[in-house]
Amino acid sequence: MSVTTVALRAPLVLVPGIRLDEQLRTKSESSAGLPPEVARIVHDLNELGSGAAVSISPGNGKYKPSLLVHTRTYRLRLEATNRGTGYFVKHIDPLRLADHARLARSCLLVRPPAWQMVFELRAVPQGSDAQWQDLEKAWESLRDAEPQPPEPTAGEARTEFLDTVDRLIDTTEEITTREEREAAPFPYQRLTATGGRRGNTPQSAYEFQLVGPESPPTGKFVRVQGDTETRGKVSRVAGSSVTVRFDQPVSWDRIPTRGALELVPSNVVFNKQRQAVASLRARDTKNPGLLAALVEHRVRAIPATTARPHEELDPEQLDAFRKALTTEDLLVVLGPPGTGKTRTITEIAHTTALATASGGGRVLVTSHTNRAVDNVLARLPRDLVVIRVGDESKVHADVKPLLLEEQSENLSEGIRHAMAQRTQAYRDAEAAGPWTAELATRLHQVDDLTQRERAAALRLEAAARAAGAPALERLAALRREEAERGSARASLAERATLLQAKMQSEQQRSHALFTGRLHRSRARRAEEELSGVRQEIQRLDALGPELHRQAEAASAEADRAAREDAAVGSALAARQAARQRLGEGLLSAYEAADMAVHALGTVMPDVSAPTREQDPADAAAALRALHGQLEASLPLLAQRCALTRQWQAAIGQDPNQLVPELVRYAQVIGATCIGAASRPELSGVDFDLGIVDEAGQIGVPDALVPLTRVRRGVLVGDDRQLPPFLDTTVAEWAQGTGDPALLRLTSQSALEQLRAGLPASHVVQLTRQRRMPAEIADFISASFYRGELLTEKEHRHTDPLFASPMAFVDTAALPEHVRRESSGRQAERGGRKGSFNPCEARLLARLAAFYHGRGSEWVVIVPYLAQRMEVIRHLAPLIGDSQLADASVGSVDSYQGGEREVVLYGFTRSNREGRIGFLKELRRANIAFTRAKSQLVLTGDLSTLLRADDPGFRALAEDLHRHLVDRGDLRDYREIMAALAEAVPDLEHAADVASEGDRP
Repeated sequence: MSVTTVALRAPLVLVPGIRLDEQLRTKSESSAGLPPEVARIVHDLNELGSGAAVSISPGNGKYKPSLLVHTRTYRLRLEATNRGTGYFVKHIDPLRLADHARLARSCLLVRPPAWQMVFELRAVPQGSDAQWQDLEKAWESLRDAEPQPPEPTAGEARTEFLDTVDRLIDTTEEITTREEREAAPFPYQRLTATGGRRGNTPQSAYEFQLVGPESPPTGKFVRVQGDTETRGKVSRVAGSSVTVRFDQPVSWDRIPTRGALELVPSNVVFNKQRQAVASLRARDTKNPGLLAALVEHRVRAIPATTARPHEELDPEQLDAFRKALTTEDLLVVLGPPGTGKTRTITEIAHTTALATASGGGRVLVTSHTNRAVDNVLARLPRDLVVIRVGDESKVHADVKPLLLEEQSENLSEGIRHAMAQRTQAYRDAEAAGPWTAELATRLHQVDDLTQRERAAALRLEAAARAAGAPALERLAALRREEAERGSARASLAERATLLQAKMQSEQQRSHALFTGRLHRSRARRAEEELSGVRQEIQRLDALGPELHRQAEAASAEADRAAREDAAVGSALAARQAARQRLGEGLLSAYEAADMAVHALGTVMPDVSAPTREQDPADAAAALRALHGQLEASLPLLAQRCALTRQWQAAIGQDPNQLVPELVRYAQVIGATCIGAASRPELSGVDFDLGIVDEAGQIGVPDALVPLTRVRRGVLVGDDRQLPPFLDTTVAEWAQGTGDPALLRLTSQSALEQLRAGLPASHVVQLTRQRRMPAEIADFISASFYRGELLTEKEHRHTDPLFASPMAFVDTAALPEHVRRESSGRQAERGGRKGSFNPCEARLLARLAAFYHGRGSEWVVIVPYLAQRMEVIRHLAPLIGDSQLADASVGSVDSYQGGEREVVLYGFTRSNREGRIGFLKELRRANIAFTRAKSQLVLTGDLSTLLRADDPGFRALAEDLHRHLVDRGDLRDYREIMAALAEAVPDLEHAADVASEGDRP
């Protein structure tokens, strides 16, 4: 946190804006914490002893440059007067969580001698100064003091790279949106509000009844013709009825009852790509070395670390894990199918995210597809704070609880519930106030009773002394005599000790030659005196018991006299009554204390009831200490109660203010590449590490969007699988330019380009697969991965139809008119007509039904949409579930990243010429084959495949044929169909029904 204190030389004068009173009244109705009146503002500012937290807001189209001044509960926007003598108070708003977050980053603590307010500009005192320049200079110094990344030098190569990317973005947008821009409008003759018309209240969704056979596709953006601000998304198309959900609620009167809808091209993707390029140009990226890494492949060395993952990783995965933790620029992780890319990503994200609490940073998990993002987030442990940002309809069900909107709503509801409970608890705790006052009253009573008890005790003592006066006098005399006796005996004992010592000394010197007689004489005199002292001590000792007996008798006489005296009895009864009343007063005070503590129990558990003391003085002292604690707690209770009501009001007014807080505390955020930049919730969010999954499918313009927002990047993917999708017209345009840089951008993914350019230290290859049986994996390794893919999976083959996990059912022996392909009716990839093959469709449907009946996890993959529909038409009657058939038959694109126990793949193409169309993109075969965990069944016409018109595919077909002969199971169509008929006879009738209408 950056803070600078600014002590100003003169007071700051405020002038309320024209509508400030109206603002305050309106906002006070829905927001807590605002002052009751405008005049209160300067009082609140002057109460800020350490200074007011201030930031400077730059000017924009709506506001002039201004000060944002924060009190404890609200924020003021101040604009300097034209002459610079003071400030207009333009706006007042309750403090939001976003304000706290902004102040936590940096602020000025402004301390003028005083804040003053006048209600007219001409009333500003002469000589007043807004001191705007001083504040602006302090703010600029504060911002300049923040650490700035070094600025790399942009060379010609970098400029050319950015220019080329910009050119590609512009052309791609122009070509891909041309159809929408040139599309004819869709006339409508009637509209209705989906929720029923409610006067002229703006609504989000309307249903339009179209005229004519054409309708806009579901998911496309449209607007009402002639109104550029009524953009919405087609959410449902049913016949001639089209439902549009608008971006913002639209009033009924704004939409013509008869009119037209027109398509609106979405340029969000292209705008975000341009913003990423602009950030690179302005050197405004989180990683200052990103452009150098992309263009010149210049990166810093990766520091070594011995960090351990939470789950066991193989050597290559561990290498990728450790390098990802410490890389300072970009790292590429290449992962063929089944090598544990998702596991590795999860460990990287988990460990990096846990470092957040110790000075690390949050992680962005991103990819081109929602599915890839969800695969990673679903595996992250629940002890991390994970947020998913995206369209709910496109997010997997397992990850929906992580959606930002879902968590915000749950948190809002939790806070509302907690605040409701807390508010009730504070209402209950308000009883502590009256009971604290009652405790004070009862303590005053205890003080009075204590004084009365002491007075009664003194009267009793005086009466007892008066009744036993003669005996007490005798007792006093005896005690004086006993004291004198004791004193005399002590003196005699001391004298006896001295005489004993003197006698012994003289006796020791009595044998001296010349003085012996003298010493003997002195010893006799000391002995005689000692004997007399001892006799006196014996006399005093004998006197002691008699004195003690007489003292006891005198004491007993005094006690008897006091007992028998009426005045003493009366004083004793009064003393006992006073003591009883004091005990009752203390008990009453304890009861008040208990009630006060009980009232505070749920909201201030640290205030505890006092223990019952036996001594009245100790009890009164403990109760007074508790009363002081209660009185100190009551203002805090009132403040907490007010704060609870403010929270309750704030959440009810704007639940969305929790969104920035959820994002701020998130350790991992998941979003698609474009979603990471297009969602306003993520604006300004810092990411330490960005993990880009399936980067082999992501082109450079898309990859730049997340990479410009993170300090470090890890691109994970497989450059031997599907490349980025590229519109055919765009590809043809790039080829026509003859520009090598454009050709690379349109033909290679970001992963491919970095793999080719980065040093070996920044590229990690995963090589151990655990998904496929070796019979499948070895063919994949030899055909696509230069034989570097190793298998670490024990597989026991149990399939009843095929002798190997890799099988091929050949239709080549069938008559040509039975096995040949047909042309589809609709355009598919690249605008060309697709193909379908009824013969293969029947075979695939029968195989799918067989494995479905066995309870296997299966999928059918085909290259053409027309063939997909043909397979579904045959399959649905066989399994009796059209929805399952639709969900389990798909294209190669739809199953990248997935896996199934059994994969059924149909090549579809069967013709004399060996035409194979876009099957020549060999990476599509790699995708399809590597989805299988136990059994891969291929179907097709080997005679067509082996004479394919594409040399690369033909070589692959030849290698496949040899591998099937050596280690696979190559079977004839008729043989397999017969085996299926025998295995599941009941399918014959359903198959005959599905085949009705097929050509001979």
